[in-house]
Amino acid sequence: SDPYAVRPFAEWKQTTAPGASQPPMMHGTGPQNAAPVDLSSGQTLVLPDEALQGLLIAFAFAGADADLTLLLLDDSGKVRGDEDFVFYHQPTAAGGAARLLGKQPEGQVMTERAGLHLSALPEDVRRVAVSINMDVDTGLTCAALTYAALHMRCTTGATWTFRPPPDPSISAMLMAEFYRHTVNGHPAWKLRALGQGWSDGLGALARTHGVNVT
Repeated sequence: SDPYAVRPFAEWKQTTAPGASQPPMMHGTGPQNAAPVDLSSGQTLVLPDEALQGLLIAFAFAGADADLTLLLLDDSGKVRGDEDFVFYHQPTAAGGAARLLGKQPEGQVMTERAGLHLSALPEDVRRVAVSINMDVDTGLTCAALTYAALHMRCTTGATWTFRPPPDPSISAMLMAEFYRHTVNGHPAWKLRALGQGWSDGLGALARTHGVNVT
């Protein structure tokens, strides 16, 4: 079975209760080989209800090292506190509803994964920003990345893919964001592909979103 298949948050949470062993991710049901939908910068879509129960986010890349991060944001586009910044030194937030799952080589690319359960987020989390960053000390930018792609998959196997521009001027990039929306009077979540960034790396990305960077 696929150790990175997606499953609903309640089921995942039950298996991670005290005394339970930690699973590698979210075993799921439904087809896992659906053809991905390619997104372009600025493109938006309304997520299906199934996506709110569990999303597997995977950033695949080669050419240079990069790290995946998540930011849980309020209406002002800021974190509610530093605990809403999910990165390599703080790999989980919101009781596990947003979490990093590790980085590993897969064939010619490196892949870092994250799990996101939108339905389990507190109501005052209005957006989730998905970003990547390079180590600014290396002097490398996003142009050094090859085969870079962000894949977002839900419990049905539906997958959305965004391939970021190889921008030589930035070392931290907002790849995509999930945000609350209203459709025909009903609450929903939307996905927007972005591809915008900062020249001075993770610190600038974090400060922009209200993280206290020392």
